[in-house]
Amino acid sequence: MKAAHLLASLLLVSTSSVIACGHCIEDKVAAVYDHTVVSKAVSEKHIVAFFGIEGPLVVNAASKQEIQKIISSINGVDPNTSRISLETGSISLSFNPVLISYPALLDGLDKKLKTKKLSIFPLEIISLMPKLAVAKNK
Repeated sequence: MKAAHLLASLLLVSTSSVIACGHCIEDKVAAVYDHTVVSKAVSEKHIVAFFGIEGPLVVNAASKQEIQKIISSINGVDPNTSRISLETGSISLSFNPVLISYPALLDGLDKKLKTKKLSIFPLEIISLMPKLAVAKNK
């Protein structure tokens, strides 16, 4: 019986110190979230898009630069706004919806990444800054 209590205690202690796994949407978005990019995009009425990326990813600087170059080649993507995390398999970027629609952006990225045997999938978009909720004492 004492062994069961000890095991249960160890499990409780170990779960309280869990680190981000990198597989859930929130972890993927957090890995490539840049508040400066989001603030600037929203102020310019642009959109920030977050994508998961799958395929034979090699986690090194050359792979990151190659993906960066592909993202930058899409007309309508705001310069210097893409963020890439090969470790979590996620990317983010800001784009001008007047120059390219979200479906066209998704399609263009997917086609270009397929040449590298990679694919993307949508995670989240931000077009407005979230309103802050203020707690009220009753």
